[in-house]
Amino acid sequence: MSGTTESLPVVERSRVSVVPAPGRTKLVTVPVDGGPVPMGMHGPVAEHYQVPMDQIEPHATTLDYVVGAATGCLAGTFGGMLGALGQPVADGALLAEGEGEIVNDGGVLRIARITVRYRLRLAHGVDEAKVRRAHDRHTERCPVARSLAGGIPIHTRLDLGESAAE
Repeated sequence: MSGTTESLPVVERSRVSVVPAPGRTKLVTVPVDGGPVPMGMHGPVAEHYQVPMDQIEPHATTLDYVVGAATGCLAGTFGGMLGALGQPVADGALLAEGEGEIVNDGGVLRIARITVRYRLRLAHGVDEAKVRRAHDRHTERCPVARSLAGGIPIHTRLDLGESAAE
């Protein structure tokens, strides 16, 4: 890492707004996309908070969005590195699936770890060793993974195969 947070220049300030909505839902407005994104609860999270499912409209939780942000950013970082190697990632060549393990930590739900599994259809002529080296290094180049470092362990796995969309 380059330096302490205090010594790094601020590049942008991400501003969001949150408006509470009925049924324990929050409407979150993020930069650029604008329209509110509903965040709420479902399944075991609703059970943990003792909220009957018939009283809410199920929505992805804020924890789901953290897992999604990590998985999406890691896939984008890895995809960019693969592109530099001449490895296509579109049209099913690369698939990333993330899983966050949510634990009850003294009554507070939190993400204990995130695992991202990649399935990659290696293109003819692309050096497998270079692809594996990119995989080994991509987490340290991912903005979200770097932001979560120290708080949430992130593990990735790369499976090479005939078709990423299998």
